[in-house]
Amino acid sequence: MVATLPPTETPAWQALKAHHAHIQGMHLRELFGADAGRAARFTVEAAGLTLDYSKNRITAQTMELLVQLASECEVAKRRDTMFAGDPINFTEHRAVLHVALRAPRGSQIQVNGRDVVADVHVVLDQMADFATRVRDGAWLGHTGKQIRNVVNIGIGGSYLGPEMAYRALRSHSHPTMNFRFVANIDGAAFAEATHDLDPTETLFIVSSKTFTTLETMTNAATARDWIVSGLGSDLAVARHFVAVSTNAAGVAKFGIDTVNMFGFWDWVGGRYSMDSAIGLSTMIAIGAAAFHEMLSGFHAMDEHFRTAPLAQNLPVLMGLLTVWNSNFFNAETVAILPYAAPLAHNLIRFRRTY
Repeated sequence: MVATLPPTETPAWQALKAHHAHIQGMHLRELFGADAGRAARFTVEAAGLTLDYSKNRITAQTMELLVQLASECEVAKRRDTMFAGDPINFTEHRAVLHVALRAPRGSQIQVNGRDVVADVHVVLDQMADFATRVRDGAWLGHTGKQIRNVVNIGIGGSYLGPEMAYRALRSHSHPTMNFRFVANIDGAAFAEATHDLDPTETLFIVSSKTFTTLETMTNAATARDWIVSGLGSDLAVARHFVAVSTNAAGVAKFGIDTVNMFGFWDWVGGRYSMDSAIGLSTMIAIGAAAFHEMLSGFHAMDEHFRTAPLAQNLPVLMGLLTVWNSNFFNAETVAILPYAAPLAHNLIRFRRTY
């Protein structure tokens, strides 16, 4: 781990406090009026994205001090430590390697001497093979019918990411298939998701690393009863369920063939897991090629984050502006306002303080 001073004890933080006292009364109209090139000055582009941060209450001096803060907190070293596969999650002593999930085939990231990128692509290939068979109609249900409906059962990161991605990419989805998502333990949520579906044409993806998550397994049991009741045989489970999990014994006990179990790793944080096997429903929806195109976009931003100077680094700048607005202007709520209706599910509000 990289040992540094707490942010609030750094010289840069003290300088930012004094600077904030000087500019806190300034209005954006005043700042724009004093600098005709402000919009261009505070705009950065990378990986096909443009970040215009000129509407923040900042000056050039603000950004210099914020970048100084990042340097004094050794953000670059912490970033490099993460990319190296070191255990930066110090509470659980785990690596944090969502970046490995979208690393190109053939690249290497080592965790405890093992190349995890190779492991990632084994699972991605397994997912692609299965997704293609479902989309092409080669995977048949218990009665011999093609799968027309996919229901993802999960909670937290095993639900929010896949549903968000599906909603955002719906226009690229398979034209004759339906995709639903169930997380709420209330039976009404399951009933709403399945009320118009035919069990002979429905596939459930049960997403739980441990295969013991209460909400997920309660909904999975309801789904199992729905399939068995509708098709009249316990044998139907093997053709209408797959699992995203690491608990092979639990998956087999449920009735799912472990050949159809898609694994992931303890260095995949839930909120970052949609581009792991947790994204299986997304891959079925948009196809393996489009899923890999999405991963390539993630990787392009990862590389920008890894290599760009702090002052031109989009993720770093967004993080620093969050520190500035939250801790100096006490703006504890951030609104994310999507520019397109399919992104509406991405709306979040969060609170962050030091």
